[in-house]
Amino acid sequence: MQKGPDQEFHPVVFLRKKLSERESNWSVSEKECYAIVYTLEKLCPYVWGRRFHLQTDHAALQWLHTTKGNNKKLIRWSLALQDFDFDIQHISGASNKVADALSRESFPESTG
Repeated sequence: MQKGPDQEFHPVVFLRKKLSERESNWSVSEKECYAIVYTLEKLCPYVWGRRFHLQTDHAALQWLHTTKGNNKKLIRWSLALQDFDFDIQHISGASNKVADALSRESFPESTG
């Protein structure tokens, strides 16, 4: 999100990725964490070396900076995310209408 001339926040980019069959069997926390990892890989040139706020409606991801737990995949991703300078802000799902709408809507596959 970026503040526009009207002083309101506007989306800068929308990303999406279709999960493989194996990925679709992951837990909700794994899927949510993977979304962050995938997004930061794609946006690395824009966020690398800059402090930013990451907003999520998945409260369980607030542990990412502490790498607690025994899920090796989540711990590995948490370590990879340590290269970025961000804090995680929980926002309620009700306040996250754009992301919810995009994640639940069915879009035709692009051909290009």
